Amino acid sequence: MASQTSQRYLAGDYLSENPDWHEDDAPWKAGLIKGLLDQSALRPRSICEVGCGSGRVLELVQEAYPGSTGDGFDISPQAYQISNRRAGSGLSFHHGSPFGQPLTFDLAMAIDVIEHVEDPFAFARALAEIGEYQLFHIPLDMNALAVARGWPVMNARSQIGHLHYFNRDTAIALLRECELEIVAERYTPWAIDQSDKTWKKRLAAWPRRIAFQLSAHASARLLGGWSLLVLTRKASPSRS
Repeated sequence: MASQTSQRYLAGDYLSENPDWHEDDAPWKAGLIKGLLDQSALRPRSICEVGCGSGRVLELVQEAYPGSTGDGFDISPQAYQISNRRAGSGLSFHHGSPFGQPLTFDLAMAIDVIEHVEDPFAFARALAEIGEYQLFHIPLDMNALAVARGWPVMNARSQIGHLHYFNRDTAIALLRECELEIVAERYTPWAIDQSDKTWKKRLAAWPRRIAFQLSAHASARLLGGWSLLVLTRKASPSRS
């Protein structure tokens, strides 16, 4: 039986709250992903995305590495219907999970997913079983401003489905506790790069820009508006 938290993705509740499945953010996310992979001199030949949603991020990342293959997985039947329209040469979509199957990829991605799952530790370990490298994009919901205001955290839960709330330190700690080595990481400034959507967001972007230049970590902890992109691989005794 599906849990109450996963039921929102199976029954279409998530699609009702997010009718575009955040597809308009896909070019921004894909550009950041390619930047971190290129910085790490990593050119994956096989790419998997767990919780691929509309499939647009995976499509763009796969296109950035000619000759690569992409496989997207999502438990939502609505997401599968949307993403499968993109299927083509080297790009496939699947309704369900890749975990527990004899599948391996150069890169396994979870873009804005780990905060949605009931057990993020089990999820991160499972991702490491199917990918030589793992790539996580994690919203940093837990910041002083969000806690003081109260409603942003609850909105993230009710509208977007976040079950867990991270700052940079807790996100990195979780991955390391799953015996994953941090290969590369960077903040992603969604509150700045996406600030053109409303005048309030444009106004709020300026103090975040200034604060981030003064202290990136302090800005993320105090003001929020950031996510964390992290490339990992399984830790081994020779690298520890």
